[in-house]
Amino acid sequence: MTQSAASLRLISGVGAKGPACFLIEAAGKRLMLDLGEGPPPGLFPQVADIGAVDALVLSHGHRDHVGGLSLLPKLGNPPVYGTEAVLRALPTDIVARPLPVRGRAEVLGIAVETGRNGHAPGGIWLHFGIGDGLLYTGDICAESIVYAYDVPATPTGTALMDCSYGSYAAPLASCWEKLADIATRGPLLLPVPANGRGPEIALEFLRHGRSDIFVDNAMRNALRHLCDEDRASLQPNVGDDLKRLLDIAKPIDGARGIMLAGSADGTSGATARLFRDWQDKPEPTILFTGYVNPTTPADHMVKSGRAQTMRWNVHPRLADTVALTQGIKARTIIPAFVDRAQLRALAAAFTPARVTMERDIAL
Repeated sequence: MTQSAASLRLISGVGAKGPACFLIEAAGKRLMLDLGEGPPPGLFPQVADIGAVDALVLSHGHRDHVGGLSLLPKLGNPPVYGTEAVLRALPTDIVARPLPVRGRAEVLGIAVETGRNGHAPGGIWLHFGIGDGLLYTGDICAESIVYAYDVPATPTGTALMDCSYGSYAAPLASCWEKLADIATRGPLLLPVPANGRGPEIALEFLRHGRSDIFVDNAMRNALRHLCDEDRASLQPNVGDDLKRLLDIAKPIDGARGIMLAGSADGTSGATARLFRDWQDKPEPTILFTGYVNPTTPADHMVKSGRAQTMRWNVHPRLADTVALTQGIKARTIIPAFVDRAQLRALAAAFTPARVTMERDIAL
């Protein structure tokens, strides 16, 4: 590890639900970690006073982590580091630099260790060899049946950690029980991110004997990628099941069976059209399984009573975050992507580590 002074600035993503954006200063370099948008749509990190950065490092390709790329000119148009799966979806005019999904690399001379995050294709956590060590988890999940999770094990001084669920404790198995019950009541539309929990939920239905699975083009393309160039992100022995799912799934054509489509909030894609078609009809049941963005069509559907919500775990439960902090022996924990009201409970759970949401942190 380098021994020169290093620091971390929390620009956005700590203290409230918001776009991910953090700044490392170490070894004479300035590295930005993620640059997201929302929730809600149109909410961007405040970077006007940040100045030029030397690199942007991306943990994964979800909008709240990469949706702010339009701000790159304000940051000096730095090169963008990410895995091939993430870089493939970015604008072609970006200067892209690849990172491994699992391994060791350097970002402008700073040592980086990466591992799969269990959350999204090409998604990674990153451990930086600066100061006493910094782990940035991005979004992680220890329960995914599709995406592999390489548990971080390198001891580190500071961990900027996904605590999206705060003190929530229910396992994914209980989520499935609730979802399976709802699915027995008739046609079901699940608005999902195709590059996230969409394939997970579809695969669970397939493994429980459902063959009446219908998907939009975004889901079909995501399944194709997972069976091919994104297979490095998969759990062992899941590839054949995904290929079978790809063969069985049919295009959405009317309200029938289990339907999975994007976008998850109805602002674009197939769900934007399906919401218009079905908002005044009793079927299908419309069920959101993740965070509902304020001011979006999804938010309107829930508030009007037309749609329901439940959680499908794609972030760590409290037991998972506690186990991680103990495993890496972190002395300072920064809970990310969670409301400040959870700080006291998390501080108690992570003791004896120091738990903080201060804006500037020495590494």
